[in-house]
Amino acid sequence: MRPNIAWWLAAPPLAVVLFAAGGIAAQAAVVAAVVAGALGALWPARQSPLARLTALLLFAALGDLALLLVLDQFDYSYVWRASHTALPTLYKLANIWGGDEGTLLLLAALISLAAVRLGGAPGWAAPGALALTAALAAGAVIWSPFAALAPELATEQGQGMNAHLVRVWMLLHPPLVFVAFAFFLAPYAAALEALARGGGAWATIAARWTRYGWLTLTVGLVSGMWWAYEDFTFGQFWHWDPVQTSVFMVWALASAHLHTLRRYRDDGAYGRLHPLLGLATALAALVALVVTRDPTLASSHRYVGDTSFPWLLILAVALFVMTVAALMASYRRRLIRPRRTEAAALILIATAALCACAVVAAGSIAEAYWAVAQEIPRPDRFKPFFEFLARWSSSAEADRLAVLFDQWDVDGHRLNAMLAPVGIVIGLAGGHNFAPWHDRRLRWAMTAAISTLALLSAYVWHPTGYFFTGKGMTSASTTAMFPWLDAMAVAMAYLGLAALAWGVSAVIRHGRRRAVGRYYLPVGALHLGVVVALLSATAATVFDVYNWRNLSYPEDFAAPVKFPSGYEVTVALDYETLSRAGLRGDGDAPGFHAVAEVAWSLRRDGEEVQGERGQTVYRDARPAASGSLGPVRLMCEILDYRYARTVSGARQMIDPFLHRGLWRDVQIWLPAIKYEAGEGPLDALRAPSTVPVVLKIFPMMSWMWLGLALTLAAAATAMGFEIARAGTRRPSRPPPTTGTDRSA
Repeated sequence: MRPNIAWWLAAPPLAVVLFAAGGIAAQAAVVAAVVAGALGALWPARQSPLARLTALLLFAALGDLALLLVLDQFDYSYVWRASHTALPTLYKLANIWGGDEGTLLLLAALISLAAVRLGGAPGWAAPGALALTAALAAGAVIWSPFAALAPELATEQGQGMNAHLVRVWMLLHPPLVFVAFAFFLAPYAAALEALARGGGAWATIAARWTRYGWLTLTVGLVSGMWWAYEDFTFGQFWHWDPVQTSVFMVWALASAHLHTLRRYRDDGAYGRLHPLLGLATALAALVALVVTRDPTLASSHRYVGDTSFPWLLILAVALFVMTVAALMASYRRRLIRPRRTEAAALILIATAALCACAVVAAGSIAEAYWAVAQEIPRPDRFKPFFEFLARWSSSAEADRLAVLFDQWDVDGHRLNAMLAPVGIVIGLAGGHNFAPWHDRRLRWAMTAAISTLALLSAYVWHPTGYFFTGKGMTSASTTAMFPWLDAMAVAMAYLGLAALAWGVSAVIRHGRRRAVGRYYLPVGALHLGVVVALLSATAATVFDVYNWRNLSYPEDFAAPVKFPSGYEVTVALDYETLSRAGLRGDGDAPGFHAVAEVAWSLRRDGEEVQGERGQTVYRDARPAASGSLGPVRLMCEILDYRYARTVSGARQMIDPFLHRGLWRDVQIWLPAIKYEAGEGPLDALRAPSTVPVVLKIFPMMSWMWLGLALTLAAAATAMGFEIARAGTRRPSRPPPTTGTDRSA
């Protein structure tokens, strides 16, 4: 049996041995992995066996952590803080990446696996991956998931899991993002070598790993968007949370890097830019990990408590210094200047525009950190509900709200305003790139016409303003950028239609050639999918509608409630059950899981659109809200994710009912019913109360998901073809095209 397979078989029994031996043994295994990784980075002759030993030790430790979580070993601090006996097994396992310590160990294990895979590559690739593995594993020694719990804190059930994390998406979204980060980080040394000296294994590695990382990260982001859309305190698919913004920065740089892959030559085209973009993507991944752990900015994604923020920051600074040194050394190399063509210029424009997106995201995060450092008060426009609610809250609650709402995060409105012009450039350049005409004059005439149409839309016709009703959450900051959105819609439509025409023309010209189905159509469909998703997401965000009706319980339940746009909603509450579900409660008390059986129906213009029986899930056993704001407070919880996070915490969560339609989605939000104090079944303790039922309408939402699905399917097909084509060596020329090579 080959050694690189045998070590995999040894990992599970070693994990059982570590579990039986206790936390000291697991900690010793991680320390040994640090030593083995460092030795492998410094001892080329023994690099391969030391890489396999490092991976074996780290995966065994990871398996041990999985056993500790599944078997409820609450004498370990990490297990006690994250898990609970009542959690389903899959969610117990998901707590591997539910905390900082487990995530460090997971990343170290993933990159150790990459080091084994890179063992046969020449140059710096494998030593660099082993060095990074050792560094991350050292962090897992300092912030250890195997630390013992203080005896005075010991309980039989643990503190439980955050209620917002108990979703199937917890099993997909975070690990996919971490796997993508491992793809970007592991080959950083190969990129350093290619930048500083040229050559090495970077060309072959980047052809595969960047594509794997981009596709994995995109799937991770899409799953996170779906999760956020269904979650109580989000209700939308995206908001510029600092962590989301930093991950978008990684995605934009990886997308820019992809655009340089096909033309890269280590001694010619993109000889510096291509490896530099690979290093920038790796550095951005480290920055995203730092932002996730740094409590300076307000974020609904970050880890809390004592985290590895300083250690990851040191690693990010070290990678930045090495990148600068490699860039300076690269100017000692003489690169062959490639032939200048229109296609090459357009690819460079697209690459620069995607880099500009990353710079805008990075600048927004830096601006927020600068405001904190300068002690600049957070503007009132960032906290629309606070001043109103503070007047009705107790002094203690108002003080707490003031502290949390004064914490800085990213200015999403300004970020959108800066991204829109970049989107126009991408749309026009991409549309011109894909326009399937050989005649350059015809292509330039078409691009000039589209540019004129964009200007007319922005400054004469104003289509976004014409259709805008002002009945949703769109703010004045967004309405101010409507001209940019009008121009961007035209430019992006040009890109989407040109990409579609490019693929269709390839079918007409080349018939059944394999390159048509494996390259031209997927690349065209990928860009079309991105355009459909972007334009639909913009429409859903700008033209959303929300309204609410106050219902008196019980008299208004089971009766139709009329809403604007011809909608009627009927809600009937049948019964509730209350049980422990492994969720985090107040202090040391375990959380409760309350499930209400609800019958609901949605009618539009007198016809039933959807009618179902389902469950609305919320967390109960919470103190009554102070003040007398009543249903308005509940409505604010539903409409403002930041306020909802602040007020509800782990005590309460309400999921919306969703009607997904081809042209619009409808969300129905039903708050929890108030209960009287006392003992007995919940339905007997329901108290008469007034609650708001909120209805939100998002047009074109299904088209956004369809566009993203098309993008992912096309990307998987195109990348599979490109990876297979790359083989073990870079090809000498790109595949045949319909004329000049205008593909990305």
